[in-house]
Amino acid sequence: MLTSAQWAEALAPGIREWFYVGYNNRPSLISQLFNVQGSNSAYERFMSYGAVSPAAWDDYEQSGIMPKVSFDKGYETTFTHKEYPVSMDIQRKFVDDNKYPQIIQIAQQLGDSAALKRETDASGVFNNADQATPVGGDSVGLCNNSHPASPTKSAVTQDNLDALALTSDNLETVRQKMLTVKDDTNNTAGVMPNLLLVPSALENTAKIITQSDGKVGSADNDINVMKGQFSYMVWPYLSSATTWFLIDSIKMRQSLYWFNRTPLDVHREVKDETLFSTWIAYMRYSFGWTDWRWISQGNA
Repeated sequence: MLTSAQWAEALAPGIREWFYVGYNNRPSLISQLFNVQGSNSAYERFMSYGAVSPAAWDDYEQSGIMPKVSFDKGYETTFTHKEYPVSMDIQRKFVDDNKYPQIIQIAQQLGDSAALKRETDASGVFNNADQATPVGGDSVGLCNNSHPASPTKSAVTQDNLDALALTSDNLETVRQKMLTVKDDTNNTAGVMPNLLLVPSALENTAKIITQSDGKVGSADNDINVMKGQFSYMVWPYLSSATTWFLIDSIKMRQSLYWFNRTPLDVHREVKDETLFSTWIAYMRYSFGWTDWRWISQGNA
């Protein structure tokens, strides 16, 4: 017979296992989109620096003096890790009455909720990309019509937000626009879009545009020049059925960050466990972007 202390301790391995079963049941795109890193500080701070003009490489031939390059100071971005704790109680009577399916369900649902919280936060970067908040280091949203070039060149602006539905022609329009994005020295930034991120409602459209052999919507037997140019991802957590994103996946990984300050953990709070056992789930993380020159948003 289990004593009042033993029943809670005996449940511990199962609670942890079922919690992580629930957590891992929910597919995630965080690791595929974000540069996921650990952290040992209360926050992580990034200071960006401007580009070096290619004209600098000509100075030696013209003057005979090897030039020293300098970098303009860019925008500062701080990722402050937030705490996310919750607790749940497992009642002893569930054990006494052999209600183990209920215990399993409670643990799994809490794990699933942790996964949902993280996925909701991550997708919020995209769902709120064209909103006034949150903002990046340049004080505007991720997708905006007025991105300043740098702190010292704020009058020079660019945009990565278009009122365009997802069609083959509109995708090409946005692609061409991204190819001309400039750095702070007004030189081409080298953006090469290769990833289409869409909500579930646009999955079939994305598949047709990126995988059809023939030109979409044409009966003239033209080839589909979009085939092979882009991969696509479907994220059910994108809230708008008409909003889509074209992304340079390499630059995305250099600019879009997720920091796990404290990995997700679930543990038992040892106290008087005569009638119930308290479990605490805890995670601490931050996320965001340091630069916008990797993404463009379209919306009908």
